[in-house]
Amino acid sequence: MIADLVAKIGPIQITSTCGGRHARHSQHYRGKAIDFRPLATSPRKAAAVARSLDNIGGVGTYSNGIVHADVGEHQLSWYGHKRSRYAYAGKRHRYARFARNGR
Repeated sequence: MIADLVAKIGPIQITSTCGGRHARHSQHYRGKAIDFRPLATSPRKAAAVARSLDNIGGVGTYSNGIVHADVGEHQLSWYGHKRSRYAYAGKRHRYARFARNGR
């Protein structure tokens, strides 16, 4: 996944892999996700490219310029902060609000 991503968007700075604090069932803990900062393009363009790659399942962006990509089975995208996120699943493009603790 990382090699495909770098080939399309240029160099990245990986900010998080399987360590640190993540959501309870995060793909990070399974070694299937990274958070990164794109160095040669904008976070928005990097996320768009990541969504177009077949081997990437989840893509998220954060207001601080960090992009999340994982190889999970579900195609999920989001933008937001840790406490609340707006996301859409698959091709429906209907946004739903996700809040911490299922609220």
